[in-house]
Amino acid sequence: MKFTFIVTLIFLFVFAQSTEAKEREIKGKVTTFGKIPLNKVQINGKNLDKEYLSDENGNFRFICDEDEKLTFEAHGFISQKIKVSNFDKGDSIKVDLRYKSGKKNFDEATDFGHISASQLNYAIAHLEAGPDYSGYRTILEAIEGRIPGVQVSNSGINIRGTSTLNSGPTPALLVVDGTIVEFPVFVNIAPSQVKSIDVLKGGAASARYGSRGMGGVVIVRTKTQN
Repeated sequence: MKFTFIVTLIFLFVFAQSTEAKEREIKGKVTTFGKIPLNKVQINGKNLDKEYLSDENGNFRFICDEDEKLTFEAHGFISQKIKVSNFDKGDSIKVDLRYKSGKKNFDEATDFGHISASQLNYAIAHLEAGPDYSGYRTILEAIEGRIPGVQVSNSGINIRGTSTLNSGPTPALLVVDGTIVEFPVFVNIAPSQVKSIDVLKGGAASARYGSRGMGGVVIVRTKTQN
């Protein structure tokens, strides 16, 4: 009887140990546009003892259960969830939040201190290649709403401030890896292959492309360019 009791206690102890969630320290960084650090990103989890925040360099570090699912949230950005178990111990976890675009989201992102206005303005005007590009269906979708003053239609791209009194908006000149291309060619560029996008207008456009750039210029560099 005594032996059975001892065996039972040992079994219960082993069972309790096996069912108890294992904890580990995790660390990582939260960014946007592939490289800009995000400050004060809220990190929540079902079994976390409290809410954690990324620091001014986007870094975070805390202890949580190995089976925890973490949610990263910031005003003006699309939230993202990750499973801790998908990463090996010691790995640095990289989380890149996608910016929602629009004035309301711009104001929220900057007012809540996630990113400075100058950083966000630069990122919007000069889209760097990053994880979020693969989420777009077309290059037009990637450009639309992300670059101030640019309007996209089924026939071309118009840049605000380039029209004249005698004529309507003039479609922007499209340049890919240094070569002027037609609109049908431009729209077939895979977003995942885009390295950067720049917009020129006014004197900057005329200086480089003459009268051809009177409607502004959209310059795209792809990852295949040397």
